[in-house]
Amino acid sequence: MSGYGQFCAIARALEVLGERWSLLIVRELLMGERRFNDIRRGIPRISKSMLSIRLKELERAGVVSRDGDGYRLTAAGTGLMPVLRELGMWATEWDQRGLLPEHLDSDSLLWDIRRRVVPEQLPAEPTLVELRFPAQDSKPYYLLARSPEVTLCDEDGGHPIALRVEADLDALTRYWLGETSWSHLLRTDAVRLTGPADLRRAFPGWFAGYLLAAG
Repeated sequence: MSGYGQFCAIARALEVLGERWSLLIVRELLMGERRFNDIRRGIPRISKSMLSIRLKELERAGVVSRDGDGYRLTAAGTGLMPVLRELGMWATEWDQRGLLPEHLDSDSLLWDIRRRVVPEQLPAEPTLVELRFPAQDSKPYYLLARSPEVTLCDEDGGHPIALRVEADLDALTRYWLGETSWSHLLRTDAVRLTGPADLRRAFPGWFAGYLLAAG
């Protein structure tokens, strides 16, 4: 982007980070993603060409480095963690629009959910969860859980489905943001689970919740 022509440190920072998508790429790297395709899965609406452009710009700015395993943040990039946290907390408190339909995206929601796991709460044996959003008539998603991780898949991979989950996308997103409780989702049928009782009870405990959840 062209410069602002100002000595102000805020203006200079925006010359590096103010382009669309740049801070979201930093967010994905801060959350542990390293491979190009994994970064893109966390930002589904960015094109491959634009992601490539932004990564190169961040490399030139000294925010991102690249090695044989993918991308990683430099010390300068890691130093943006408190900046992004404060931006998120600002939006939580002051964004008067709240959660709008245009903010709902099942791909990015489930990508974030699967990386916020509590490893000690996950089953030791592979356990497949099928998750659907009937109102969106979307494809099924599959969460394959096995300590210490959960893998988000497009197919069942031949594993038997141990738990089926149907959810309202808006309600599940609000739960993830900390705006409502799991028990409320169950009471209002915003989430319906089909499977063994112990697995239905355990499922929400697999995940630590959104990093910047309200409250």
